Amino acid sequence: MHPILFYLGHFPIYSYGVMLGVAFLAGISWALYHAPKYGVTKEAVMEVASLCIIGAVVGSRLAYVMLHWNYYSQNLGKIFAVREGGLTFYGGIACALLLAVPYILSKKYSLAAFFDLFSPPIALGYAIARIGCFLNGCCYGRVTACSFFLLGVKFPHLYGCRYPTQLYSLGYSLVIFFILLKLSRRSHFPGELFLDYLWLYGVARFFMEYLREEPFTIGGFLTIGQLSCVMVIALALFLKGLLKTHYEARV
Repeated sequence: MHPILFYLGHFPIYSYGVMLGVAFLAGISWALYHAPKYGVTKEAVMEVASLCIIGAVVGSRLAYVMLHWNYYSQNLGKIFAVREGGLTFYGGIACALLLAVPYILSKKYSLAAFFDLFSPPIALGYAIARIGCFLNGCCYGRVTACSFFLLGVKFPHLYGCRYPTQLYSLGYSLVIFFILLKLSRRSHFPGELFLDYLWLYGVARFFMEYLREEPFTIGGFLTIGQLSCVMVIALALFLKGLLKTHYEARV
């Protein structure tokens, strides 16, 4: 693991923070390049992306701290140490939407166009950010008896070998990214690509939770993350079916 990438004088530059920055840069670059296809101006992309970045960082950190409050209640100074790692995806998505949606509506931009435009970049950015998780040594998996790389990795600060779930997350997010590229060529209605991303991510993350170091606190066989996944999958598929029927009826 390489949690500190390098030093600027005595100031440490954390791997997680660097990869998070690369993730945002890659996502925004993608959105800027493909914006004309969705009828979105580059200025609008930068405006909305700025709000999404703020919301994503604040919301994902807030959700992570709440889920790990037993630790942070004893280490209050660590709450704002975002560059050291510790973000929750659904919290980031929720807060980003909370900031961006009212702004998009107030500017009379197309909400569905933005959702579709930003879906592939979210998948790509998530994959890149997981590299930072691996280098940082956070978001690791459960103990495994296997010591072969990709099936088991020894993290310096933990006992035994662990599933490198960060790399698994990198893999499935790239798969989702390429699936979205294919689906974008035949969308049935505006906003469908975003709904496809939500349920695809939810399914992948649901099964990933069985390998992550998270307690099964829901009925003894589900994690809080899995419960969130089920809710997101159900909502995304329900809205997709409802909107598809609505748009087909109008044709």
